[in-house]
Amino acid sequence: MTDNPIFAVAAKAEALRAQGADVITLAAGEPQAATSAVVVEAAVAAVRDPATHHYGTAQGDPALRALVATVVSGDTGLPWSAGDVQIALGAKHALFLTVQALIDADDEVLVAAPGWPGHAEVVTAADGIAVPVDTDEEFRISAEALDRCRTPRTRAVILSSPGNPTGAAYPEDRLRQIADWAHQHGIWVISDDIYRAFDYTGTYRSILRVAPQLRGRTVVVGGVSKEHAMTGWRIGWLAAPPQIIASARLHVSRTITHVPTVNQRAALAALGDTRTPVEAASCYRRRRALLVDALNGIDGIDCPLPDGGMFAFPDVSALLRNRSWTSSADLAAWLLDTAHLAVVPGEAFNAPGRIRVCFAVDDDTLITAIERLQTALGAAEQESAVRQMEETR
Repeated sequence: MTDNPIFAVAAKAEALRAQGADVITLAAGEPQAATSAVVVEAAVAAVRDPATHHYGTAQGDPALRALVATVVSGDTGLPWSAGDVQIALGAKHALFLTVQALIDADDEVLVAAPGWPGHAEVVTAADGIAVPVDTDEEFRISAEALDRCRTPRTRAVILSSPGNPTGAAYPEDRLRQIADWAHQHGIWVISDDIYRAFDYTGTYRSILRVAPQLRGRTVVVGGVSKEHAMTGWRIGWLAAPPQIIASARLHVSRTITHVPTVNQRAALAALGDTRTPVEAASCYRRRRALLVDALNGIDGIDCPLPDGGMFAFPDVSALLRNRSWTSSADLAAWLLDTAHLAVVPGEAFNAPGRIRVCFAVDDDTLITAIERLQTALGAAEQESAVRQMEETR
């Protein structure tokens, strides 16, 4: 089992920073902002409460589960209760708990390509086989593409909207087609909704709002990491049918006992704070436009405007053809070494020829990063032009 390739970029950036380099990281899949003071104060109060100093329930704090159920009910248009929710150590853990409940060894789970490598990783960790499904030109999987990859061992599909790294959100008609396909073939749907708050086009819909008939074969995964800038707190959840919750609860009980109670109290405060995600989404919408416009102003870069999420995912293949870099991984390494700017190469997402650039940073950081990118690539273009002149003499 290999480690997440995004971590390798982050580790190299940290190594350079430890050597004294002024590195700007647009590679992380997390907001740069600090967790809100409301959440931090709730955590401090929880630390002082002796009730949090003891074991909790494996399924998670009942008050937090009840509030998560309210959120999922609002998204799906279907009633959910605290008993339908399992608290996990972040959305990635929730995905793993879901997959290990659904599959046996060598069963297959379909994942989008390009897509976040963590989806394939949790399948591998559960002894399954992750099968990549090619997306269309708008980075969305289709029922037809799913069916081409379906075999007798296909158990589930992981659907993420808006997606990472592409930012693609699925319109209702596409969700309906996928839902009809899943229903027809008895395939489970794992809906990774971690970027639900960052929808800039009004496209996001829960697949269960579009296809409520899938309620008995759908798992909704979410968390506070992105929309509340709480990646380090590790609080996620899954909302699912009873047999999935029972399996997940048993797995948690036998392994980690329960998710830390203090962190759950913090998440409870976060879900009560509806203002922070709205403000973050407003800022990200503006920074998305700033970054995409700047990228499209660079010769050789073609960057679509993402529907949602926190990333731009530009095509740099023309840039590679016109310069000396052999791949987007080569370009990303050069940017880190030369401009001290960290981005993630598309190879990490099964998309060579692209890079992922995070815009969930403050304005000054983003503007400085854009200037470094423009300066570095401008200098490289001049050097290339000089070399070509010398070769023709």
